[in-house]
Amino acid sequence: MSLEKNHPQYEIPSEPHAKLRYESAKKHAQSAKAAGKSAGEIHEIFRKVMNADLKNLADLPQDEAHQKYRSALMHARKAIENGKTPAEAHSLFRNIITAQTTGQGHH
Repeated sequence: MSLEKNHPQYEIPSEPHAKLRYESAKKHAQSAKAAGKSAGEIHEIFRKVMNADLKNLADLPQDEAHQKYRSALMHARKAIENGKTPAEAHSLFRNIITAQTTGQGHH
């Protein structure tokens, strides 16, 4: 029997970014499963992603796999600090994540 068939449904929090964090947590869990991690390790990874405090960049892994995400988050936060709207910051974040930037920004 597969793990997914018996797995309880996760209740996604109602905060604005919860659905995106949930999708990321599922991706991380799938990668962990493919890497042969135990069920306990997979659940811990899922919980860690879902509970990450994105306002605290120290909570994010500093490995190469997370470098683009970290950069996008830092740039979006800086954009907000410099008076950009949340929509503009989200657009900047998405452009960095999807590599649709020219690298010509100014800090």
